[in-house]
Amino acid sequence: MNKHLALIFTVVILLGGCTLRQQKVTDIKNGVIVKSNKQYIKVQYYKDDIVRVIKWPLNGTDKKTSLSVIMDSISDISIDIKYFRDSILMKSGKLIVKIFNKTGIVEFFNNSYQRVLKEKEMALFSPVVYDNDSGYNMQQCFELTPDEGIYGLGQHQYGYFNYRGKTVKLMQANTEAVNPFLISTNHYGIFWDNYSKTIFDDNAERLMVWSDMGDNIDYYLIYGNNMDSIISGYRKLTGDAPMYGKWAYGYWQSKEHYDTQAELMNVAEKYRKLKIPIDNIIQDWDYWNGASNWGGMFFDKTLFPEPEEMCDRLHKMNFHIIISIWPAFGPNTAVYADMQKHGFLYRPIGWAGFKYYDAFNPAANRLYWHYLKKGLYSVGL
Repeated sequence: MNKHLALIFTVVILLGGCTLRQQKVTDIKNGVIVKSNKQYIKVQYYKDDIVRVIKWPLNGTDKKTSLSVIMDSISDISIDIKYFRDSILMKSGKLIVKIFNKTGIVEFFNNSYQRVLKEKEMALFSPVVYDNDSGYNMQQCFELTPDEGIYGLGQHQYGYFNYRGKTVKLMQANTEAVNPFLISTNHYGIFWDNYSKTIFDDNAERLMVWSDMGDNIDYYLIYGNNMDSIISGYRKLTGDAPMYGKWAYGYWQSKEHYDTQAELMNVAEKYRKLKIPIDNIIQDWDYWNGASNWGGMFFDKTLFPEPEEMCDRLHKMNFHIIISIWPAFGPNTAVYADMQKHGFLYRPIGWAGFKYYDAFNPAANRLYWHYLKKGLYSVGL
């Protein structure tokens, strides 16, 4: 009798798993899409050690064009998928992923079933509406191990090395170079593929990643035996880092900025006179002369009367000259007027009285490069 009951119980469980699969799980190449109580979860292997996770509300979309990931096709990977009443287990040659059907929480393990990373709770989405656009701000929390270190996230001024227990604002700004990629000593990296303002916040309870705007949560979990292999996975997604010419590894001379052409040339000539090896010299901001001319992509004639001759002389002295350019323009510049006429400027006024242009607009970029070529490339930069 007990044997019969056990058999019936087993059949019921299997049928329940099959029903769940038919109703709430869709098989896709190298992965699955799961419909949880409040959202969809798409988990897909890009390589046997790289998994992409996308989450979106039931009335939303998983569609997205990445500005960072260039890996636009994936090969068939041998993935073993098992369906259970409360979860789905996927296994490649290097990485195991578990999806909890009800909550959509995702958990990652190595092939020894040691936990690599687990999401802490369900993803959160809150509708937001901006001018001519709408979407969601979004939040995903993760459960970290007590002793792992977190590194990466770009170039910041906080003075931190390990970001455990820290809050980091990921928003491109002067002196802040953002990269929403973190790497852990627990053998994984996360590339958070979102371009809006993002907050990384870690405390004793959880790591939270929050973004201001998007249609979906989209991140890649990259597993590796060491940091080199994790960074290699990041490069597979976003492209190889090319080696520069030898000159780029030489000495660079820079300061807050050179006020005049004469000052810059005096510095360059002094280096050559003293026979100090140097390959590069940088002209930073205000070669345009004043905040109202900010970012105008031209040399002010009173400060730099002969920019073409200056560049030619520096090149003959075996210098590379580098100049800073801005995505923002003062109100007295021709590029400001042209951008304004075409509706390419954002309304907020920046800290020096300039306005930023919409660099996501191809037509605005073409206009930007027109002025860049005319005012700077044409003189030898």
